[in-house]
Amino acid sequence: MVDIVVVNPSRPAAQAMESGVKKAVLTFYEGVLESHPRVLSYRAPGASGFENRGLYQISPFGEPLKTLAGPARAAGQETHPYALVGTAGVWMGSRRTKPRTRMRLGTIPKFSAEHREYLSKDRNGESWLDWEIGESPLGYDVGYMGLAYPEVREYERAAFVSYARDFGADGVQLELLQVLAEGGEVWPLGYDDPAIEEYKRTYGVDPREVDANDENWARLRAGYYTQFVRELRQDLDALGRKVEVSVASEGVWDDPAAAYKYVVDWPTWVEEGLVDSLHPRFWIIDPEYPLSYPNSETGSWLVDNARIAQEISTVKDFVGDRCKIYGTVLCKHDGPAPPISELTPRIAGAAKAIIEAGSDGFGIYTDAQVMATDEFWDCLREIHEGRF
Repeated sequence: MVDIVVVNPSRPAAQAMESGVKKAVLTFYEGVLESHPRVLSYRAPGASGFENRGLYQISPFGEPLKTLAGPARAAGQETHPYALVGTAGVWMGSRRTKPRTRMRLGTIPKFSAEHREYLSKDRNGESWLDWEIGESPLGYDVGYMGLAYPEVREYERAAFVSYARDFGADGVQLELLQVLAEGGEVWPLGYDDPAIEEYKRTYGVDPREVDANDENWARLRAGYYTQFVRELRQDLDALGRKVEVSVASEGVWDDPAAAYKYVVDWPTWVEEGLVDSLHPRFWIIDPEYPLSYPNSETGSWLVDNARIAQEISTVKDFVGDRCKIYGTVLCKHDGPAPPISELTPRIAGAAKAIIEAGSDGFGIYTDAQVMATDEFWDCLREIHEGRF
């Protein structure tokens, strides 16, 4: 039987949560994945304890996770909440809407709003709040806090510890969207005061005076993310039980030796035993994102099964038996998407490529619209039974 991870959409509306999450849980009850012990992954709002993390939060912190964790546990399933690491917020606009607007999209962490001094900066000393819509050095309008600041790392860790301590989560997942802008070779942010001062002490020069691709500078910035994962592992271990740590991202898997350039230095995390599973993610619909998947020839984030298999195989060759791999496809309907009759064959084809390339399981990141169809659940049943 193929182990399957179902990932629900981020910050769903209340009605979607009612239909989507409950349908997911009930369908597991009904035996679609009757021998599947692992995981309805669900993204809950990150927070420090019960702090209201977002200015636009639609429900009290913890309520979505409470409504999922109890029924899932009763059904013999694990819960692994996930959240973006270190994000300061998102501006609506960029290249995706006209006219361009500077409107908040989703939640903005209260911590970020109150501590703008911790916003991560680019080479010019500008942060997310300084960029014009569509002018982000990342190519899309997501802001980040700097993990070089101990205060930021402490705040971010507290959210994940809360999932395990306060809600009994079996694991936590770190979502990292450290994708480069078009033409970029290295993470363009991280020119933050602690990092600049550390580089000066170590190398005797201001990093703003060296090439952005300087390996020492890139590795130093990546080191703060590794330090965060180390500290999180220690915090979770202090709870006195095993709490799994997993990492989900896209665009960082094809060349392990270069992962540090994205600051998602997953090979180091595997080698140090800091993470228990990796979730390489792949778009199988075209959401019209403004950037291309790294090295993609499609002109979008859409990747084909050959590329999926190549990346999974690369990760497997590096990881071996040191941690699990759950290749994951993203097929949400919050943008242009094929009808379900076209989508399910894509899902099945991607699952086949992922499993045959050596993945330990198959993950799917989808939404209530897709989950509302019987065709979707029939497709998952066939994948679970190995009928690709």
